[in-house]
Amino acid sequence: MPVPCLRVSAPARSPRLPRLAPALALLLLLAALAAPQAQAQTRQQLYSRALESFQWVMAEESRANRRDLWAKVIERFEAVLRAGTDTEYAPKALYYIGRSNEELALRSGLRSDAVRAADAFQRAANRFPPGHSWVDDCLYRKAEVTWLRLGDGRTAAADLRELLAAYPGGDQARAANTLLARISGTAQAPKTTAAPKAAAPKAAAPTLPPPSTAPATITPKIRAAYDRATADFQTLKKATGTPPAKLRDNAARLGEIYRTIPRTTLGARAAYFAGFASEEAGDRSGDRNDYALAAEYYARAADAFDRKDSWRDDAIFRKAQTAYRHLGDEDKAYADLLLLTAEYPDGDQAEQARALLREMDQARAQALPQPEGPMTPPPAATQSPAPEAVASGSFGEAPGPGVLTGVRYSSGDDFTRIVLDLTGPVAFKHARLPADPAQGKTHRMYVDLDKTTLGTELKRKVEIPGGFLQSIRAGQNTPSTARVVLDFKDDQEYHVLALSDPSRIVIDVFASQSVAQDKKDQQRTAARPTSPPAAPAPADDDRTPGKKEATTAHDVLAQLGMTVRTVMIDAGHGGRDPGALQYVTTKDNKGRAKKTIRTKEKDIALRAARILGKTLQERGYNVLYTRTDDTKIQLEDRVLAANIKKADLFISLHCNANNSSSVRGFETYYLGKARNDIVLRLAAKENNVDPVKISDTQKIVMDLVHSFKIEESKVLAQHVQKNCVRQLSAKYKGIVDHGARSAPFFVLIGAKMPAVLVEIGYITNPAEADLLRSDAYLQRVSDGIAAGIDSYRQELQSVRL
Repeated sequence: MPVPCLRVSAPARSPRLPRLAPALALLLLLAALAAPQAQAQTRQQLYSRALESFQWVMAEESRANRRDLWAKVIERFEAVLRAGTDTEYAPKALYYIGRSNEELALRSGLRSDAVRAADAFQRAANRFPPGHSWVDDCLYRKAEVTWLRLGDGRTAAADLRELLAAYPGGDQARAANTLLARISGTAQAPKTTAAPKAAAPKAAAPTLPPPSTAPATITPKIRAAYDRATADFQTLKKATGTPPAKLRDNAARLGEIYRTIPRTTLGARAAYFAGFASEEAGDRSGDRNDYALAAEYYARAADAFDRKDSWRDDAIFRKAQTAYRHLGDEDKAYADLLLLTAEYPDGDQAEQARALLREMDQARAQALPQPEGPMTPPPAATQSPAPEAVASGSFGEAPGPGVLTGVRYSSGDDFTRIVLDLTGPVAFKHARLPADPAQGKTHRMYVDLDKTTLGTELKRKVEIPGGFLQSIRAGQNTPSTARVVLDFKDDQEYHVLALSDPSRIVIDVFASQSVAQDKKDQQRTAARPTSPPAAPAPADDDRTPGKKEATTAHDVLAQLGMTVRTVMIDAGHGGRDPGALQYVTTKDNKGRAKKTIRTKEKDIALRAARILGKTLQERGYNVLYTRTDDTKIQLEDRVLAANIKKADLFISLHCNANNSSSVRGFETYYLGKARNDIVLRLAAKENNVDPVKISDTQKIVMDLVHSFKIEESKVLAQHVQKNCVRQLSAKYKGIVDHGARSAPFFVLIGAKMPAVLVEIGYITNPAEADLLRSDAYLQRVSDGIAAGIDSYRQELQSVRL
C-alpha cells in the first residue's frame, strides 16, 4: 500500500481511500480465512512430526531403551497440546504420551512412568468424542498399566467394565474380557513395580539346554531365523492382549538360535531378546517361571557379549531388575547393579542402575518388620507423641465391640485416603509417633480401635509403593484393642473422621508443602532429555528450549485438567440411603391420618444427573457419572472416582430440607467453613454424621483452605449459582437466591479439580417439591448449570489470554 495512504487522517482529504477500502476489507477477510487453515496445518504438522518420532524410536530396540529419546518424543506431543487442547490432535497426542510413558515403564520398572502413562490414557479417553474408536484402546491400555505396573486391580477392573459396556463389539473387547477374568480370579497383582518382601522365596534357576560347543557359523538361514524371530517379538510386544504362550514360543525360538551360535554377537542378542520375550510373558501371566527364565537368558546374554559391547550393560540391568522386582533375589540384583555401575559408569543404563540402588538402600533403611503378636508402642522415652497429636473419637451411636474387616486406600502425589471398614461403631483414639532413626523407625501415626478384633481375611500389611506414605499395618495390640499404623516417609499432616452407615474411619494424609513442591518439580523435569541422542532424530527445530520454556511446557501439560472438557456428575445418596424425604399426610378408608413418603432425594438427584448429563453432552462435554442407577456409593469414593477418571469438574447434585416447610431456595456450595448453624446442620445431613460430630469436619476444612482448588471451586460455584437462578427466575416465580456458599461437605474433600455441590431445591417445601418432580424444572436447572460451566470455562480462557 502506498505510504501516503497511511497518512490520510480523513476520507474527505483523499479520493483514493474509498477505492482502497474494499481492497483492505478483502485482504483482511482473506487473512482471517487463511489464519485457521494455517493454524490447522501447523497442528497437523506438529502431530505428524511427533508421530514420526514415536515410530522411529520404536523401530529399533537400542533406541527404544534410551530414556532421553522417549523424552524428546513426549516433548513433541506436548507441543501438539500447546497448539490447542480442543483440536482433534490433542487426544491423539495424549494417547501417544501415554504410550511413550508405557514404553518407559516397561523398561525402567519405575512407578512414576506407569502413573504418567495411566494418567495420559485416561485424559485421552476423556477428550475423544463419545463412541470414538480410540477410546476403548485408551481404557484397555490404562487398565493394563494400572494392573500390571501399579498393582491396582480395583481401578483396572472398573475401566475394563466401562470398556465392555460401551464397546461390547470393539476390537479390545476380547482382550478386556481376558484381562478382567485374570484380575477377578487373582488375589494379588504381579509385583512389577514394588520391591518384593524380604521373605519371598527365591526362584530356582530354570534348566536351559546347554549351548552348542561346535564352531559357530552364522549361516544365511540362521540370520533369517533371527530376523524373523526379533520382528515377531516386536509385533507381539506391541500388540494388545498377546497371549503369554506366543511370547514363550518366541523366546524358545530365540533361545534355540542362541544355543546354536552362543559365542557370537548375534547369538548374544538372541539370548537378550529371549529374555525380553520371557519377561513380557511374565508381565502378562504373572508366572514366576517366566521371570526366572528371563533372568537366566539375560545372564547368558551378558556372558556372551563382549565387554565393550553396548548391549552388555542393558542385559545386566534387565537381569538385576527382574531379580529384584519379580523374583525377590535382592542380593543378586544388588551385586549385578554394583557390577554395572563399576564397569559402565557412563553407560546409558548407569543412571537407572544407580537410582535402583538408591531405592534398594532406602527400602532397607526404612523397612519395618511385620508385627507379630501385640503391637506394643515404643517406651515412653522414645515414643513421646506431641500432646496436640493425641486425640480420641467415636461414632454418633453408642460404641461397642467391632471387627476391623478391611483396610483400603487411594493414593495420589500429595494426598492419600485410607478407609478402615468396621462391622459397627467403635471408640477410637489416634496419635502421632516421631521418627526413631536408632531403631530404624520412620514417622508414624496409629489408630487404636477399642473393643475391636481383626477380621479373619484382613490383610495385615499393605505396601504403598511411591508417594509419601510407605505402608499400612494392622495388628491386635491387646486382646481388646486393634491397632492400625501408618508408616510415613517423612512427617506428614493427617486428619481422622468417623462415618456411619456403614461404620468406617477415614484417614486423610496430606504431603508436606516441601514434598508437594518436590513432586511438581519432578514432573516438570521428568521428561527433559538427559543426554544427546546417539542417532539423529527426525528433522526438527534443534533449538534447545530455555528453562522458562521447558517449565511452561510442563506446567501446561500438568494443568490440562483446567481445560474444561470432562465433567463428573454425582447424583447424591442412592440405594439404602434415600437422602431427604418429603412426607405427605393422607387418610385411609377409615378416615385415619396416614403419613407416607412422596418424594426421595436420591430419585430426584439421579433424574437431575441424567438430564444434566444429556445437556452437557449436547454442548460437547464428555460426561462421567458416579452412579447411573439406584446404588449406594460411599461418600469417600465419589470424589475419588473423579480423581481416578481425571475429570475436569465435579458437580454433586442434592435436594435440601428444613424442619419448616415454608423454607425454599436454591444454593451452590464449595468446600470451606460453614458460616452459620443452618449450613452446618445441612453439612451434617449430607455427611451422614451426628450434628455434634460435624465440628470435626469443620476443623479438617480449616486446614485445607489452600488445598484442592478451593478458590477455583468458589468461582465455579458463583457462575453456576448465578446462571441457575437466572434460568429458573425466567420461568418460575418465587425462586429464592441463597447464593454461593462455603460448607464442610465431606464429598468435596480430596477433589483434584474444581468441585461444587448444588442444592437444587427444598424437598420439604410443597411448592418446590412439585417442581423437583418435574422434568421441565430439572431441565431448567441443567441449563443453568451448563451455562455456569460455559461461563466458568470462558473466564478461564480469558484469564490465560
